[in-house]
Amino acid sequence: MSSRRTRRTFVLGDIHLFRQTPRSVVGDLTALLERYPGDRFVFAGDLLDLSAEGTVGDGHRRTAEEAILAHPALRTALARHVDRDGELWLVSGNHDAEVGESAFVDRLAGALGIASQARARVRTTPWFFRDEGLHIEHGHLYDPDNAPAHPLVEGTSLGVHFVEEFIAPTGAHRYLNANDGTPLKLFLSAFQWYGVRAPHVIYRFFHCAFGALAKSGTRFRLDDQRAKGAARTPAFAQSVGLERAALEELLSFSPSPTLASARATFARCYLDRVLATVSAAGGMAALATGRPLAGTAALSMGALGLLASWASGYDRYTGSVVERLAAGAARVSEVTQAKLVVFGHTHREALTSGYANTGSFSFPGRSPGRPYLEIEGPPSAPRAVRRYFSV
Repeated sequence: MSSRRTRRTFVLGDIHLFRQTPRSVVGDLTALLERYPGDRFVFAGDLLDLSAEGTVGDGHRRTAEEAILAHPALRTALARHVDRDGELWLVSGNHDAEVGESAFVDRLAGALGIASQARARVRTTPWFFRDEGLHIEHGHLYDPDNAPAHPLVEGTSLGVHFVEEFIAPTGAHRYLNANDGTPLKLFLSAFQWYGVRAPHVIYRFFHCAFGALAKSGTRFRLDDQRAKGAARTPAFAQSVGLERAALEELLSFSPSPTLASARATFARCYLDRVLATVSAAGGMAALATGRPLAGTAALSMGALGLLASWASGYDRYTGSVVERLAAGAARVSEVTQAKLVVFGHTHREALTSGYANTGSFSFPGRSPGRPYLEIEGPPSAPRAVRRYFSV
């Protein structure tokens, strides 16, 4: 970590930059970089949203370089920031896992045109950064829908699968920040947002859901991925100055990825509720066409299925992730003696004495501006101060 303590540190989360990112987001991020020359900017995961880019003709995802080069003003601002003695630290998130690859700094520096002598001011991590009492990571490790099998291994997750196979192909990008609703709410939103395209959007959702089911369970290869990650843990522990046992304890607290279980994937996609609804609708149709026995049976099965589904959790996402990350931050503090833990991922702001969540710079919700954090105080006792960017 840099010994220069006069350098201010700012932490941003969840920019989700890709070729179609709104100009207002890119313009505000560019202006923020220009406002603080020579300081340290830490992007706490999902600076990029490579899964939202879709694929090129040969089926491969577009690269991070393409996402950045699609916004020339931002590219120039990032390069100028580093050239002016500023620092860029990038944490790997669930939507830009390749940021953690060892060769990514050179790729990014090449895309930005940063001189070789300045590249030391660009840093990346596949899991988290530590600076004495400060711990910064994305936080998706504590969200089963987006958790990797191991944070040191690049893999897929249910959330990324839906972006790649549902949002990117349909262009339904409004769902990037609306993934925490029930199916009925999301389907009704499709008609509101996409009009005549709504049936195709809904079809693509089901295509994606059954595709996720096909990837789940034993096909996810959880044990193989964890074994690969375990082999990389000693080197990472040494690089961040923590004991390997501490990292393994953190991993033991993280949930199993949803895709690791076919049953969990089926439930999370609400496929039980969908099938029950289809059964109930078919029963009503049978009753209307004079088939009372078949209609009553199908309607009853559908109604019972809906009751069972609602009993197991009417809304299986909203709120739970925010709580999981708060609990995860407490565990990080306990295990690693961090004085301040900073996460992103939830797109929800949080600020307590020992935990802060950046919120989303791109999706500020009802905030008075685009949220970010400034880290103040000595490295041994850092504290987060909420800031908002507004023009």
